[in-house]
Amino acid sequence: MVSQYGKGINMELDFSATPKTENGALFPCIIVDFSLKQAIEMNIVKSPLKGLVKGAKEIASKKTVERYRAWIDAGIRRWREYKDKLKPLSKKSVLFFQCPENEEADEIYEYLNSAVPDLKDKVLLIPTNSTGEVKKADLSKAREFAKTIDDPDPEKNPYEAIVSTMMLNEGWDVRNVNVIVGLRSYTSKRKVLPEQVIGRGLRKMFLEEDANVDESINILEVIGPPGLMDILEELETQEGIKFAEFDTGKSLNLTTIYVDENKLDKDIEIPVLSPRILLREFQLEVVEVDKLPPVAIPLENKILEMEYVAVDMLKGMEIIKRKWDLPVPQDSKSVIAYYTDQILKQLKIRGAFSNFYPLVKKYVVEKLFSEKVDLDDPRVLYKLSTPEVQELLTRLFVEAFKDMTFIEKEPEKIYYIRLSDTPPFPSSKMVYAADRCIFNYVLCDNDFELDFAKFLDRAEDVLAFSKIVPKIGFFVEYRDSDGNLKLYYPDFVTLTDKKEHLIVETKGREDIDVKHKDKRMKLWCEDATKITKSKWTFMRINQEDFEKYRFKSIQELISTLKDVG
Repeated sequence: MVSQYGKGINMELDFSATPKTENGALFPCIIVDFSLKQAIEMNIVKSPLKGLVKGAKEIASKKTVERYRAWIDAGIRRWREYKDKLKPLSKKSVLFFQCPENEEADEIYEYLNSAVPDLKDKVLLIPTNSTGEVKKADLSKAREFAKTIDDPDPEKNPYEAIVSTMMLNEGWDVRNVNVIVGLRSYTSKRKVLPEQVIGRGLRKMFLEEDANVDESINILEVIGPPGLMDILEELETQEGIKFAEFDTGKSLNLTTIYVDENKLDKDIEIPVLSPRILLREFQLEVVEVDKLPPVAIPLENKILEMEYVAVDMLKGMEIIKRKWDLPVPQDSKSVIAYYTDQILKQLKIRGAFSNFYPLVKKYVVEKLFSEKVDLDDPRVLYKLSTPEVQELLTRLFVEAFKDMTFIEKEPEKIYYIRLSDTPPFPSSKMVYAADRCIFNYVLCDNDFELDFAKFLDRAEDVLAFSKIVPKIGFFVEYRDSDGNLKLYYPDFVTLTDKKEHLIVETKGREDIDVKHKDKRMKLWCEDATKITKSKWTFMRINQEDFEKYRFKSIQELISTLKDVG
C-alpha cells in the first residue's frame, strides 16, 4: 500500500463499554468483545454484588422517595459504613443514585440535602436531556467535579454522592463508587442496557488488590427494587456469570492496616541501595561466535515422512493408507531467521535482528553440523527444521549470551525507608495483633508466617519486627533460574536488642528460584552492612526445621538453624 499510494493505513478505533444500540443489539462493526465476565475473573474491575433488602416493598405513592424509601435508606446506610471504613485509608466513598427521569432525580436530590444531615451540600445533581446526555449548560461543571470526586479533600471537591438519570452516558468513570442505588419506574419505553446500571462503578479503588467479597475490597454493591434486579439478571444471562448476593443489614468487613501511633518506638529503618544488577544495551560487536562450542550434528540422506491412515469406524479396518513427505519450510534461511527471532526474544534484545542474523547463520554453516554445509542442501533444510535442532540451537545461544545483557555495579545508599511512613492500606489476608510491630496488625500469607510472627512477638531479644509488604516499598532485584531480572520481596524484617537487623524468608516449600533469592539477599545484606555500618543479616527459615523446636530468642534460632538454607 505504501508503494502504491505513498501512505500507510488510516484507522479509527473506538473503545466502548456498551457497544450496543438502544435496543440492546450489538454494533455490526465490533472487532473484539472483551466481556465483563473476563474482566471480573481477571480482577481488572470490581466484583459487583446484588444487595438484598429483606422485607422491603414498594409503597403505593407518586413520590419517588416514599415509593423506594427502603432501598434509598439501605444505600445510605451502606455508604456510611464504607465511609467510616475508608476514612483511615484517606479514601472517599461515593454513593451513586440512578433515577429514570430528571423529575425523580430532583426529588431524590432534595431529600438527601434536607433529610440526610451527613449529605447536606455534598450531593451533586446532574440533570440530563432526553437522550441521556449531560445538559450543555452544566457539562463543564459536571465534568470538573466528576473528574475530582475521588479526591478526599472537601476543599477541592465537597461531593460524596451523585444523583442522575439511568441514561448517564458521559464523564463518570471514577474509582470510588462503592454503592449504586438504582431506581426505575419500568414504565418508560426507553431501553436501559444492563451495563449502564453498574458501569459507572466498576473501576477498582485499590489497583494492587484483588476483589475480595469477605473483606469488602474492590466491591461494588448494587441496591434497588425487584425491577433493578431483573436488569442485573439479564446481564448475568448475557455474560454467563452469577453475581453474589449480600444482605444489606450485614455489617461491612474491611481490614485496614495502619501505623499505630502508640507503637512508634517499634519503627524500623531499611536502607534502599542502588541496584547491583543492571540491564545494559547488548554489545553486538563483542559477540564471538567462533568461541561457541561445535555441536557436530551428522547429516543424513533421509527424507522425513508422515503416515496418513483412514479407518472405517464401524468395522475398525484400515481403508486408506498413505505416506507423504513431511512439509518443511521453503529454505534454510527462513528457518535461521525464525530461530534468530526466538533467540533475541529470550535474550530480550530489541532491534538487533539484522546484526544478529549473520551470527546465527555463520554458526549454522560452520559449526552446527559435522561438516561445513551449504544452506541449499536439502539435507540441511530437513535437519534444521526438526524441533530437536531448534531447541539445541536456541538454548546454546541464549546460555552463551544471556549474561551480556546485564552488568554488575557496586551499590550506593540512596535513602532510608521508615515503616512509620507507610500509608494505610486494605488487606484480605490473615492478620495478627503484635505488640512489637508498628502496625496495628501483622499481615500473614499462611499459617507458618502467622506462627513465625507470634514467635517474633515473644522472642526475648526482638525489639521490633514487621512483615515486609509491597506497600512498604522494599525489594531487591535478582536473576532467576532462567537468567531473567526479577524483584524479590522477602518476608520479615527484625531489629534485635543488639541493634542488629535480620531479614527473614520463611519457606514452606522450596521453589526453583530459592537459591538465587538467597544468594542475592545475602549479598544485599553484606552491601547494606558495609554502607550503613549497621549489621544486616539474611536467613531463610524452612517450616519443617522451625517446627522441630520451640525457640526462646532469635539468636537461639540462628544458632540452631545456621546450617539450614
